[in-house]
Amino acid sequence: MGLKKKSNASDDTVIQQEEKRSAERTPEQLVADLASPDSSVRRWAVRDLSGEENAHKVFLERLPAENDPTVIEALFSALEHNMTDADASQLIGMLKSEQVQLRNGAIELMQQNPDLFAHNVHKLMQDDDPDTRIFCVDIIGAVAHPDALNWLHHIALNDDNENVVGTALDKLAEVSDSSTYDILQTVESRFPNHAYIAFVISLIRNQLGSA
Repeated sequence: MGLKKKSNASDDTVIQQEEKRSAERTPEQLVADLASPDSSVRRWAVRDLSGEENAHKVFLERLPAENDPTVIEALFSALEHNMTDADASQLIGMLKSEQVQLRNGAIELMQQNPDLFAHNVHKLMQDDDPDTRIFCVDIIGAVAHPDALNWLHHIALNDDNENVVGTALDKLAEVSDSSTYDILQTVESRFPNHAYIAFVISLIRNQLGSA
């Protein structure tokens, strides 16, 4: 009599999940699946909900509660297309999250949606938290928007935090043009004893002088 191969527990789990997915799932059931204790069920729910009406709203509500990196990645991927101003406003709140993956995901989505970012940039530039303003500068430095240079000039001329201004100058060292030269003396006078700001201003001047 031949030996029968013992079923692997993980194989049984996969079969159960495939059987579950083969059944028709309503949007309401899929939303409930987003709170499943099984991360693979949550990932499938994200994939199956993508494209459904109000899916973005559900995904954005789930993100702060999600703790599995692969599910967080799936949620951000599902948000990449057809974002709205309301979506962008909720993403901006994630810049204050203690979770690095949430912050980075929000930054990446803002970089991919320059027009939506532009609608919120002034709110970010006026945020009370210097770290949030630094994240704003990071996005400006990577976003393909015609006003990016003007935004960096505004921050360098008006922000009172030396770290925010230093970050803005770092970005200007990469994207500055002749209009940047006109603001450098004013920025320098705002932080007369700051070695790093003086260094970056000198670097920008040298770059513009040799251009």
